[in-house]
Amino acid sequence: MDDHAAAGGTGAPDRGRGLLHATFADHVAGEGLFEAVARVESALKPGPDGPVLLSGLYGGAGALLLAGWFHAAGRTGLVVTPDRQSADQLADDLEAWLGPDNVVHLPQQEVLAFDHNSPEPAMVGDFMDGLQRLVAGGRQIVVTSISGLRQRIIAPGTLERAALRLKVDQRVDVDAFCLELARRGYRPAGMVAKVGDFARRGGLLDVFTPGAEPLRIEFFDDEIVSLRRFDVETQRTTTRGDEALVLPVSHLLLDDDAVLAVLGRTEEALAAAGADADPDFIHDLEARLDDRLADDGLETYLPWTGPVATVADYLPAGGAVFWWDPVRLSEQSELLDGEIPRLRAGRLEREPALPEVAELVAPAAELALPRLQHLWVTGGWIAGDENARWLDRDPVAQLAFATTGQQLRGGDVARLREDLRTREAAGQTVLLTCDNRGQADRLAELLDDVDDRPPATRPRVGSLSAGFTWPDARVALLTDHEFFERYRRPTRVRHRSSGLVKERASLVPGEFVVHLEYGIGRYRGLKVITVEGVERECLQVEYADEGLVYVPVENIDQVERYSSDQGANPPLARLGSGSWLKVKGKARKAIRAMAAELIELYAARAARPGFAFPPDAPLQRALEESFLYDETPDQLTAIADTKRDMEDTQPMDRLVCGDVGFGKTEVAIRAAFKAVLAGKQVAVLCPTTLLAQQHGETFGERFREFPVKVETLSRFRSPAEQKEILARAATGKVDVLIGTHRLLSRDVKLKDLGLLIVDEEQRFGVKHKERLKELRRLVDVMTLSATPIPRTLYLALAGARDMSLINTPPRDRLPIHTELCAFSKQTLVEAILRELHRGGQVFFVHNRVQTIEGTAQLIRELLPNVRVAWAHGQMKEEKLEHIMTDFLDQKFDVLVATAIIESGLDMPRVNTIIIDRADRFGLAQLYQLRGRVGRGNQRAFAYLMTPPGERLTADARRRLAALEEFQALGSGYHIAMRDLEIRGAGNLLGEEQHGHMEAIGFDLYCRLLEETVAELQGGGGVAPLDVKVELRVSAYLPDDYVGDAQQKMDLYRRVARTRKAAACLRLRDEFRDRYGQLPPAVENLLKIQSLRIRAGALGIDEIKGGRQGLDFFFAGGQEPPAPIIQGLLETGPKGLQFKAVEQFIMKVPAAREEQLVVASVMLDRLAELSGKE
Repeated sequence: MDDHAAAGGTGAPDRGRGLLHATFADHVAGEGLFEAVARVESALKPGPDGPVLLSGLYGGAGALLLAGWFHAAGRTGLVVTPDRQSADQLADDLEAWLGPDNVVHLPQQEVLAFDHNSPEPAMVGDFMDGLQRLVAGGRQIVVTSISGLRQRIIAPGTLERAALRLKVDQRVDVDAFCLELARRGYRPAGMVAKVGDFARRGGLLDVFTPGAEPLRIEFFDDEIVSLRRFDVETQRTTTRGDEALVLPVSHLLLDDDAVLAVLGRTEEALAAAGADADPDFIHDLEARLDDRLADDGLETYLPWTGPVATVADYLPAGGAVFWWDPVRLSEQSELLDGEIPRLRAGRLEREPALPEVAELVAPAAELALPRLQHLWVTGGWIAGDENARWLDRDPVAQLAFATTGQQLRGGDVARLREDLRTREAAGQTVLLTCDNRGQADRLAELLDDVDDRPPATRPRVGSLSAGFTWPDARVALLTDHEFFERYRRPTRVRHRSSGLVKERASLVPGEFVVHLEYGIGRYRGLKVITVEGVERECLQVEYADEGLVYVPVENIDQVERYSSDQGANPPLARLGSGSWLKVKGKARKAIRAMAAELIELYAARAARPGFAFPPDAPLQRALEESFLYDETPDQLTAIADTKRDMEDTQPMDRLVCGDVGFGKTEVAIRAAFKAVLAGKQVAVLCPTTLLAQQHGETFGERFREFPVKVETLSRFRSPAEQKEILARAATGKVDVLIGTHRLLSRDVKLKDLGLLIVDEEQRFGVKHKERLKELRRLVDVMTLSATPIPRTLYLALAGARDMSLINTPPRDRLPIHTELCAFSKQTLVEAILRELHRGGQVFFVHNRVQTIEGTAQLIRELLPNVRVAWAHGQMKEEKLEHIMTDFLDQKFDVLVATAIIESGLDMPRVNTIIIDRADRFGLAQLYQLRGRVGRGNQRAFAYLMTPPGERLTADARRRLAALEEFQALGSGYHIAMRDLEIRGAGNLLGEEQHGHMEAIGFDLYCRLLEETVAELQGGGGVAPLDVKVELRVSAYLPDDYVGDAQQKMDLYRRVARTRKAAACLRLRDEFRDRYGQLPPAVENLLKIQSLRIRAGALGIDEIKGGRQGLDFFFAGGQEPPAPIIQGLLETGPKGLQFKAVEQFIMKVPAAREEQLVVASVMLDRLAELSGKE
C-alpha cells in the first residue's frame, strides 16, 4: 500500500504532480510575478484592521497571483468563492499551478440545511478527506464556496476521535467495528461499489473509504491478518499495506450518547415552544436515529449531538482568507439567508422540533475570522464604489493590477502565430495550454505549418479555466478552448465508484423462471438439502399443481429468468404434460426461419457492391483529437467497427445501441466526417424538430474548425430558407444535412449522398421505414438507438446483424438519484432550491398544454426570485426555439415543458428533473425523460411525482418502482428495464418473434437464437456444457462464505459457464482474494466444474458416484478405441470394468472420500491415452 493509502487515504487515489506547476519557478514565477506578490505581502504586513482589495485581476490572473503568493509566503490560505462551480474551477486552476498536494478542495454539499435528503456519502467523504489533510498539518491552499464555509460541520476533535486507525496484527471486535462504521455514515451492501459502502463476507470486511481505493480487511478470528486496497471494478487486490485510516462519511456520528442528546434537545425545544411532546414523533425520531436510515435528512440534528465547527476552525492562525468576487459573494450569502429559513419552516410542518437556522448555518457575523488576514479578489472593482462592501466592511487598501482577459479568439492561427512572436520579442513568458495531448499536437502542427520561422512557444497539456495577459508580470496565458471558442472540458474528478452495472445474473425468490426441460415455473429460493450425508445447494422451482423441482447449482445453466414486457403473470407449466416441449419446439422453428432469413439478407448485402471509403485522412485524426472527453472502451469499439464497415465495398448497415448520454452521437459525427472527407454528403434523420436542432448545433460545433458545411432543415427555418438549403444540397454545397422526416421527401435531392444516419428509427412511421429500406440498398446507413438492447440479444445476433453496443458510462458519470413521491409544494421548493443552490437548472415536466402556463405561474408564486419559462410543441417555431436557446444560455432557472424535451436534448447544467403525474407516462418515456439530466459529473435528481392520496394502478406502480429501484448507470440493461429491452427486441426482429419471446421468456429466446445462428453459420458460440457430475461430496457456497444471495447466484452462473480448466483456477484465485480462504465445499464446487469441462472434451456426458465407486458414461453410444480401453485396464485401479448397456460405461471402484481425486486421475489418464492432454 502506498504511503498515502497507509496514512489513511487523504485525497484522490492518485495525487500525481500537475504538469504546469513542475516548471512554475522556471517559467512563470519570474521577477514580475514575485514583485506583485511582494506588494500583496507588504500591504498585509501592518496587520490592517480591514481587508486589502486586489482588483484588476481578469481571466485566470487571480489564480496565478494566489499561486505565487502561496509559493512565496509560506502560509495557509483560505479561498472562498460565490458558488460550487467557481470553487471547482478555481481548485482546478490552483492544482494546475501548484500540484494537487498543495490544494485542499472542500466541495459544497449537494443538499441544503434542513433538506429531507442526506448528502451523498461519497461527497461528504471528499470533504472529510480534505479536513483530515488539514488536521494532519502543513500549509495548504483551501478552496470552498460561501455555502461550504457557512455550513456547520464535524468539530476537529470529534473528527480525530471518529477516524478509525487499523494495523496488521491488531485485534478488533468485527461486530462492534461494523456498528462503528454504520455510526459514521457507512451503509451495508452486498458488494462495495461507491464511497460509503461496506460489505462483510466471512473473514473479510470491505470498506470503501474516502480518498483512496476501497479497503479489504482480512481477519483471523478477531485479528487483522492483512490490509489490502482493491479495484472497485474488478474487486481484485491492487496493493497491500500495514496500516490504514477509515474516515467517517458523515458529519453526524450517531453513538448512544449522541442519540440521547438529540432526544433530550428535541424535548427541550418542544417545551420551549409550549408544545406537548408528541410521543409518536419522539418514538419515530428515536427509531430513525437508531436505524440510521439512508437519505433521511438526519444531519439536520448535527448541532444537537455535541460541539460543531466550520471550515475556519480547521485553519491555523496567521493565514489569509481570499474572498473571491465579493459582490457575488454578498448576493449568494443573502440568497442563502433567504432560502434556509424557508426550508426550515417547511420541514417544521412535518417535524415539530428542529435546530435553529444559526445552529446549522453560521450567520454572517461569524465570517469576520479575526485570526486571518483578509483580501478581496476581483476584476474591475474600484475602491469607493457603492457596491464595494462585503461583511459590512470597506477595503482599507487597494492594489490594482493591470491584467486583461484573453483577447485572442476566433481560431485564426495566423494571428495567433504573429501574437506569440510579438510577445516573445517583448520578453513575455507565454504559456499556451490545451486540454489534452491530441489538441496540443494538433495546435503545434498548425503553428509550424508555414515556411517562415514558427514561434518558440509550444502548446502544453494543462486545463486552465481562462487565459490572461499580465504585462507588469511579463506573463501571458492562452487557452485553446478560448482561442477556438469551444466548451471547456471539466477536469475535476469527483470520487471513484463502480461505473457499470452488469446484467443481473441472480434470481429473486418469487420471480418466474424457465427450465429448459420443465418450462415456466416460479423460483422459490436456494435450499441446502442433505442426501446420504452429502450437502447440496439447489434452486427450488415451483410448478402447477404444487409440483416442485430441485435443480442442483451445477446445473444452473438449465434455468433462465422469464421476462416479458406485458407485466402479467405467465401460467405455470404442468410437470409431465408435454405441452412445454411443443411451445419450445414451435418457438425454435420460428427462430430458425427468422435467423435463416437474417443471414440470407446479410449475405445478399455483402454480395452487393457499394462505395468503399478510403482509410482515415490526417484531418480525421485532427477531428478525433479535438474530442473533449475520454472515449469509453465501447465507444472506441463502435467507432472502429463503423470505420471498418465504411471502408468495405459492401454497403454498411450498422445499428449503434447505447443508453441515454453514453456517446452514440460522437460515433455518428466521426462517421459523418469520414464520409465528407471522401467527397460524399451525409444526411442525418431525426424523429423530432428539437432533436434535429440539437444535432445541428452539435455537428456544427464539432466541425467548426474544419471545412465542413452543416445545415439543418426543420420547421424552425422559413420556406425560403428551406428552399435555399435544398438548392445548395442538390449542387453539393452542403456536406451534412440534418432534418426530420422531411429529408425523406422525394423533392429532397443530394448530389452525392454517401452516408445516412438515422436516430431512433423505431419512432418513424411505416411509409418512412419503407423509404429507408430503399435507401439502404444505395448508401451506407448507421442507425442510432437509445432503446436498450440487452447484451444477450446482441451476442445472439452476432454475425446476422451488424450491431455495436455502447454499454459503458462516461468517466465520472454518477447515477441519477430517483425519488417517487406525492406532489407537494414543499418537496417542489426543496428540489428546485437544492439545484439552484449548486448553480444548476431544472426541468419540470407537465404534459398538458392547457394547464402548463398555470403550472409555471404556481412555481413563480412559490419561488418569486426564480426565473421560470414554459414550452410545448404547439408553440410557434420561432418562440419555441427562442425559449430553448434562452434556457440553454441560462436566462431561465426552471423550464416547465411537455414531453418535447424527451429526445436527445443535451443540457449539461440541467441536473434536476421533476415529472408531474409520472403515473401517466410509460416506462420507456420515463426512462428517456430521466436521461435528460445527469449528463455532467454532478449527481442528478429525478422526482417522479404523483397526486397525493390517489390510488395508482398496479401497472403504474410497477413502472415507477422500477425506475426508483434501479438508479445505477446502464440500468437500461438491468432487469427493471426488461420490458424496454423486449420492446427494443420486438422493434428489431418483428411482431411474430415478439410473440415467441412472450411464450418462452426473453432469456431463453436469446439463448436459442444464439445457438441457432451459430449452427446455421457452421459453428461458433459457446456450446452448453451438458455433463452431469454427481459425486458423494458437498459442493456449494456456504452462507457464511458468500452471504449475499445475488452474489451467490452470480458466482454459481460464472462457475457453470466456465469452459476451461484454467479458468476454474483463476476463479479459485478470485474467490480467495474476494471472500477469503476457500472452505472444502467451495473447493469441491470448482473441482467438479473442472471435471465437467474435462469430461465433456473426452466425450463423457455423466460421472456418477455410488457406494461401489464411479461410473463414467460415454455420450451418444460412443466408446473409446480398443487401445485406449486396453491402456486403462492395464494402468487403472484394480476392479476397473467396462459395460455396454444403453451407454458405454466405465466403472471404477473408489471409496466415497476418494471419489473426487479418483475421477480427476481417471480423466487425466484418459486424456493422456487419447492424446488430449
